[in-house]
Amino acid sequence: MKTIFSLIGAFILSIATQAQSPLTEKYHGYSENTFRSMPYGFFKPVAYDPKRSYPLIVYLHGSNDLVSRDLLWYQENIQKQYPCFVLTSKCKESNQGWGNTWSEKHTDATAKTLALLDSLVKQYNIDTNRLYLYGISMGGFGVFSILSKNPGKFAAAYAICGGSNAQAARNLLQTPLWIFHGTDDDIVPVYLSRDVYHEIVRLGGKKVKYTEYPGVKHNSWENVGKEQSLPAWLFSQRKGL
Repeated sequence: MKTIFSLIGAFILSIATQAQSPLTEKYHGYSENTFRSMPYGFFKPVAYDPKRSYPLIVYLHGSNDLVSRDLLWYQENIQKQYPCFVLTSKCKESNQGWGNTWSEKHTDATAKTLALLDSLVKQYNIDTNRLYLYGISMGGFGVFSILSKNPGKFAAAYAICGGSNAQAARNLLQTPLWIFHGTDDDIVPVYLSRDVYHEIVRLGGKKVKYTEYPGVKHNSWENVGKEQSLPAWLFSQRKGL
């Protein structure tokens, strides 16, 4: 597994240095801070009303891909229809990252992220029945890891070009989960998503979706960005349904 994470880090770093120039302006409502020495980004709905509860999305980035000032969820059209908070912790630990289902414990960055989430819930009127989680590449592994170690914490999640061992499937049954992967991914093999999906289904899981993109390599997030039904699917989920 360490080889896979090393490849992820090298790939993301190579494109990050080319494509991620500093933004000239920030989305109104987005800020950056630190929590227990961990940097993080936080988006608060522009028209936040403390008398109203809001969902919150946790985003786990890929290795070395630390820019989170321009996510889809901050856009005016999305916020108008689905006003929400967004938490984007920053993790520079390319070897441990957000963890995986092969490990029994959370990594330091993941543990801090969950502690920060609990802190934000106390500060703002956040609906704990509508906590959502998603991640890309290294962050996709983190999605599976968090869901398997904290079943019932999140109302729904989706994982992009990440992966899990099939043995973790039983702990993934209760959370609505959408898995995405490209068939020709040369960084994270597609079977790491495909096998856990089939195991969830074999165990009777009814809340899992799987989308595989033929011919796509380790950039399936570009395809996921075109999934027009994804926001509606995500925000329709809540615990207890």
